[in-house]
Amino acid sequence: MMRSHRLASLLMAAAILHAQESPGPVIRAETRTVLVDAVVLDKKGKFVTDLAQKDFRIREDGKEQKLTGFSLESSGVSPERPTRHYIAMFFDTSTAGQTSQMTVRQEGIRFVEGFATPDRYMAVINYNFDGGVHIAQNFTTDADLLKKALSMVQASANSTPTSASATPTARGSRGGGAATAANPTVDAFAYRNMLQSLRSVIASLANIRGRKALVFFSGGMAVGGDLLSDIAATVDAANRANVAIYTIGAGPGAAGNSAGAAPASTSRAARGVQMPALGVDTMDAQSTTSVLSEGSGGIAFLTTNDLAASLGKVAQEQDRYYLLSYTPTIDSPEDSCHELKVKVDRSDLEVRARKSYCTSKPADLLSGKPAGTALEARAASAAPGNIAAKMQLPWFYTAPNVARVNVAMEIFPSSMKFQKEKGGKLHGEFDLQGVAYKADGTAAARVGDVVKFDFDTQQQVDAFLQMPYHYENQFEVAPGQYTFRMAFTSGSADAQGFGKVEMPLNVAPWNGETLAISGLALSRDAHPAADLAAGLDASLLEGQRPLAAKGTEVTPTGDSRFHAGETAYYYFEACEPLLTAVKPDAPLPLIGIRVRVLDRATGQRKSDTGARAASNFERAGNATVPVISTLPIANLPPGAYKLEVSVMREAGDPVTSTVDFDIN
Repeated sequence: MMRSHRLASLLMAAAILHAQESPGPVIRAETRTVLVDAVVLDKKGKFVTDLAQKDFRIREDGKEQKLTGFSLESSGVSPERPTRHYIAMFFDTSTAGQTSQMTVRQEGIRFVEGFATPDRYMAVINYNFDGGVHIAQNFTTDADLLKKALSMVQASANSTPTSASATPTARGSRGGGAATAANPTVDAFAYRNMLQSLRSVIASLANIRGRKALVFFSGGMAVGGDLLSDIAATVDAANRANVAIYTIGAGPGAAGNSAGAAPASTSRAARGVQMPALGVDTMDAQSTTSVLSEGSGGIAFLTTNDLAASLGKVAQEQDRYYLLSYTPTIDSPEDSCHELKVKVDRSDLEVRARKSYCTSKPADLLSGKPAGTALEARAASAAPGNIAAKMQLPWFYTAPNVARVNVAMEIFPSSMKFQKEKGGKLHGEFDLQGVAYKADGTAAARVGDVVKFDFDTQQQVDAFLQMPYHYENQFEVAPGQYTFRMAFTSGSADAQGFGKVEMPLNVAPWNGETLAISGLALSRDAHPAADLAAGLDASLLEGQRPLAAKGTEVTPTGDSRFHAGETAYYYFEACEPLLTAVKPDAPLPLIGIRVRVLDRATGQRKSDTGARAASNFERAGNATVPVISTLPIANLPPGAYKLEVSVMREAGDPVTSTVDFDIN
């Protein structure tokens, strides 16, 4: 596909400006193999399936790469090679009226009726300005559940605020070019909030292997000024997560347009596509959504009366594409992003593929480096540090006899040192090195990180130093009994600015053939989850995963001390034998949960729920049952306690997990 110079400039700027803020790795750095999905169409829009490896060319950062892998991926499910395709439908109901939303709902239901298959997983997400993002239906192959979710999509009671003034300034907008009643410029705060929600959904897709499609339904709004960088950030996030965005609904007469199902014009989408620094400060509604699709390898469609046919094309593109792979000729730094260009040696064909990829941040960023070695030595010494910290180590199975450990810390940085750098920024950083030691003193697993902070004023630094800093990381380890030590420094060469914390880590064995329970995570924060991967089996996922259940996500706390009357939560995962997840639509056997709070010193029982059914948390086709519930501390006096959670079935012994906590 031909790309305009302006579009290329925007995408390059996005890669530079947002390489560090975009979430989630998408390329495994250890293998150095880059995977690229490419859809190839002829002039009539038909899929081309007779190409060979020699017909493709890939350039990374302008340098041609040698292909090492090639295949034509087609739909179908077989025991030898099961295939799953993922389509998420995101409805921005804040920019469209009731009439157009009714049409889109009806067409969406028609699409599900015509294209739902056992290997095609779909999800429905609703966004409005008042309520934010809501996952109406997580990934499922159940057509009835999808149609029910689509029928409930509602336009926002209050559409996104807009301005028809010549210089829109509402809610912090710094101006975005001329606006008219026919082409309003969106209120900066409202549209940025929507794009942030869209990026959070894209981030949740990053952990699902392979190419994903996100269909973005929007009434379309013109944007300008600093919002252009948010558009660029969204394109960058999609490329990182290997998500192709298909936009539907932008353009003149979008609500109820019945002029045909043709994609939006590429030339029109290219108009005004520039970062403000490049001299262009506004984009019209159609250009805004077209940039999202073109930049991520998707298509921009106008809303039509035959929208189901357009959505069908999205589904078909997920079913037929070329999978290309290569090993970069230059060893690039970890967590770096690179521009991609895919071409075929035939001028009559159109190629769609993502425009960039990013290497992953390694689990042990300080491995083999002097800073990491020095931190390990200091952690093993008797010398205390003077930066205090609290830590918890909840763990969760990712496969039989493999556990993911969530390192959750609250660091109290009051003695952290900041240095003034060129440009006036005040810079500080934490170097962190954690090691899980076996009983014989050898290392079973390591995790290392560098966290950087930059502030504009001393007042901002002072505010940062007064509050605990929450830190999280994850690493994998085999079952066993370990001692985990985390050492960290603020970069100071002397003893000032050093801290360490140590605690036991006991991971129970699990062979995948029995009922099991994970560790327990404690939390002070529960919020709506924008996690589309939460309903999928762990074997389909990669990278870091949130703690989410039933549309709610918790942030694990490193400090297990709570105040009397404080609202707190706990999270765990029950694991059924993996055979129960072979059939996607098979219900899981019913399990029960019993929760007790015990006095830690005497063992006296303080509360006991008795056995309760867990059917509300079970998910068909998934052997992992995640559970979030409120920690029962409302009536507890100050003291030291133990939370005990047991999981059981009608037959067989229960399995139990515990965690200590305190009430101040």
